Amino acid sequence: MHYTVRPIEWDSADGEEARRIRLTVFVDEQKVPIEEEIDAIDPTAHHVLAVDESGHACGTGRIFPDPKEPSHAHIGRVAVSASARGTGCGMAVLNSLIEEARRAGYKRAVLSSQTHAMGFYERAGFRAYGDVYMDAGIPHRDMDLDLTK
Repeated sequence: MHYTVRPIEWDSADGEEARRIRLTVFVDEQKVPIEEEIDAIDPTAHHVLAVDESGHACGTGRIFPDPKEPSHAHIGRVAVSASARGTGCGMAVLNSLIEEARRAGYKRAVLSSQTHAMGFYERAGFRAYGDVYMDAGIPHRDMDLDLTK
């Protein structure tokens, strides 16, 4: 399947679609508290929305300057609807975010991966570092990607 990934405004109809996907994946499926899912970063982050060939929204993600190291892009809230998992939608979202990070001049992309999703990020070239830690009751591990290569 082919996906189109486009940048979106958070306070638009497309932003509403992104929120719907995120709430379904993180809050409904993974039981992340809603107050931890939608945060103060959302209004200023660069968001993308993936749509399938039929025009149905199926994936989303965001990028913003990492608070610990502003020269690094922080990728987060990558979420794919259950019906589109394993079809390339998530990789289309991730590749779009990596492309945006490079375009914006970031030297490195960082993210906090749920441990069960680490293989997905590794396929895109990310490497894990540090210890496993809990975030919203889910085990995570930090990962990064050198954007200068």
